[in-house]
Amino acid sequence: MGIVVRKGEMRDMLPIQKLVAKAGLRDQGIEQYIESFLVVEDEEENMIGTVGVEQYEQYGLLRSLVLDSPIWNAKLSLEFLQLTLKYAEEQQIETVYLCAKGTNALFHQLGFREVEKDEVPKAIKNSEHFRKNANGDAKVWACELEQ
Repeated sequence: MGIVVRKGEMRDMLPIQKLVAKAGLRDQGIEQYIESFLVVEDEEENMIGTVGVEQYEQYGLLRSLVLDSPIWNAKLSLEFLQLTLKYAEEQQIETVYLCAKGTNALFHQLGFREVEKDEVPKAIKNSEHFRKNANGDAKVWACELEQ
């Protein structure tokens, strides 16, 4: 079993939007940030995962994390998220934020900590994705990256 992780391209727009919509997540704004998405493909070049890494100054916002394949397991998920954080670090991002409903042990493993919404930098708070997703029972997580 082999997978390939690569940067998103314009040709990936519709497949990413379909994958995100299938997972019940918001697909608005993907077109603006398509080149900040990572795409995961299986051996047959089927898209089986994606995540966006929107950059705002020295901050990053993970969005639209979808892993959709029977081959996904905890180990692969952890490796994909580690690769995503490494990619964010290479983009000179110092802290990565994400909004999620509930708690995920994987976030803790990767060094994320839950933060209050008022601790989030203005650059992230002003992003359309954050404004639409950081409401109600959504939790905000932050991970400091090593520079």
